Amino acid sequence: MISSIMNRPSVVVRALVCLGLGLAIAQARAQAQTGQPAPRLAAFDQLVEGLLQKYDVPGAALAVVKDGRLVLARGYGLADKEQHQPVQPDSLFRIASLSKPFTSVAILTLVERGKLRLEDRAFALLGLGKPSDPRLEKITIRELLQHAGGWDRETSFDPMFIPFRAAKAVGAPAPASCETVIRYMLTQPLQSDPGTAYRYSNFGYCVLGRVIEKVSGQSYEAYVRSAVLAPIGITRMRIGHTLPGERAPGEVRYYDFPGAPLVRSVFPAHPGQVPQPYGGWHMKPQILDC
Repeated sequence: MISSIMNRPSVVVRALVCLGLGLAIAQARAQAQTGQPAPRLAAFDQLVEGLLQKYDVPGAALAVVKDGRLVLARGYGLADKEQHQPVQPDSLFRIASLSKPFTSVAILTLVERGKLRLEDRAFALLGLGKPSDPRLEKITIRELLQHAGGWDRETSFDPMFIPFRAAKAVGAPAPASCETVIRYMLTQPLQSDPGTAYRYSNFGYCVLGRVIEKVSGQSYEAYVRSAVLAPIGITRMRIGHTLPGERAPGEVRYYDFPGAPLVRSVFPAHPGQVPQPYGGWHMKPQILDC
């Protein structure tokens, strides 16, 4: 969940994840290219162009690093179809669950600094109340990092996508904040004993984000920026926001698939039916550590 928006291509090139981020934007066939071309790496341009056409995606960004050196940084297609703005190599994208590695690294910096241990019990650190399922009290930092906390969204639900239910259950404002979701989950049972099974968990990383804040004494964003991003030269990464008016300078515009239905807004102050990327979920708690 850093709900993040990222621009440093050299960080995301492993496994071409930056390409995946671009594919999340949406549909159009304009293939404007930006950035310095590299004739010997033209196969990358062809690959991205083919994927944009195949999946009807308007824009993408790609970076390639070899031996610690940035060898290719390119933008493809449109960052904003209405304004005909091309994607730039340093355009900002929401990175969704790719923020989990940043959360993991932030946790490990706290371990390195002696402020946290991997065997510490997460909910004891947070002190948000006694859980109805006593097994929650045993969940360690290590188990959260390894998606082994004991939750299984396949057989129950994903706590990060119930903003109204969680808020109503604990008497908090909607949409639910991370703390609200955690308080709600203290009333819910685990699906397995901690440490016994791998089950991908957005919620586990929501908890880790709050551990970072508790132990560091800083906001999640501030700590990640200072302890993780600044040392490797990343300066523009930031927490992503949901509403169109909160779009950051240099951030791409997001589109749903053609013909996608509008959805109910999760923001009481902005009610009604909205496009999924701009109000169908609450970015700050859901992608902050996801």
